[in-house]
Amino acid sequence: MIGISLGPGDPELMTFKAVSALKNCTKVFVPGEMAAELARPYCSPEILQFPMIEDKEELERIWRMNADAVAADAAGQAGFACIGDVNTFSTFSHLERVIRQNHPQVEIQTIPGVGVLPALASRFAAPLEGSFEVSDGSPVDTIIRIKATRPKKLAEELRAAGYDEFILGTMLCTAQEKIIRGEMPERSDYFSVLLARRRR
Repeated sequence: MIGISLGPGDPELMTFKAVSALKNCTKVFVPGEMAAELARPYCSPEILQFPMIEDKEELERIWRMNADAVAADAAGQAGFACIGDVNTFSTFSHLERVIRQNHPQVEIQTIPGVGVLPALASRFAAPLEGSFEVSDGSPVDTIIRIKATRPKKLAEELRAAGYDEFILGTMLCTAQEKIIRGEMPERSDYFSVLLARRRR
């Protein structure tokens, strides 16, 4: 199964990799008409309903039902395509959680895309040059540090603040990509990013 990022809405901001996945997936699911419109030039997407309701039991039932539908086609290389980036404040993230719980045999990959942050910076003419905070109002349980050239020291500082899971990535999405989990090295290069999480 592939999570496919469609970008912020401009068809020209979709990646070549996303377009290739839409063409090659045997089935593509989407969470609404906006995503379906972007996907239609490359496939015949099936819209799954994700209503905005507050009934938690009904929501969980709908998540399970949709997860079952996607997992049933996963062996034939199903895709789930979302507006923005599938790993950032995305419907796909919730769907992935339920699939991992109820269908652990399903292998999941994701294709990153232009999400709300770079889109906002571009359209607002507001470059994000220093540190900033992004929130949907929920408690903050993840910190990302870019230019993480001293990851061990950073991890020690963040552990003291209550974070206990650390992942370091260098040269992400290149042939030189390296991902380290757990114990952090003393030094890393300029193109390094450290993710720290509080386990729930």
